[in-house]
Amino acid sequence: MFLDRPKQGQLQAYLAQQLSYTPFVFNSVLGVFIFTKKTQTTETLSLWVNHFLEMEKLHPERLIDTSNDPRFFKRVTMGVLGNEKASALAWKRHLNSFIFQVNPYQFKGSAGIKVFQRIQKTVSKQGSASQKKYFKQRLKLLRNRVSLSSIESLWKG
Repeated sequence: MFLDRPKQGQLQAYLAQQLSYTPFVFNSVLGVFIFTKKTQTTETLSLWVNHFLEMEKLHPERLIDTSNDPRFFKRVTMGVLGNEKASALAWKRHLNSFIFQVNPYQFKGSAGIKVFQRIQKTVSKQGSASQKKYFKQRLKLLRNRVSLSSIESLWKG
């Protein structure tokens, strides 16, 4: 399943209405990953995702349940980071997209923070020196943006 950014946000908002919390929906070139609490049943989530796709007149997609494999997304990330045939652009796009979407400095859902912590650990333990440096730089840039937007909101308020 592939969604544009606005549809991704709408899917996340729709699922948050159905659940009692906000799940983390990560949209990448590899597909859309939905991270929920462990107690969430896959069957119910699949029904809600299909209902959303029908409401938005999007084509139904194949959903793959990876809930029994907690290391699935870690392996996907390691595959992107460790792919020697791919250019640096591929892993930079993956990391940049992930950091931008999860935004660890403003995210309010526990599912997103847990995923962020796992990926941060993966990059720090198994990423190359340039990947670690890039990840830290992107986080620093995001932190500065959050700080600036906080100051701007106080100034306007």
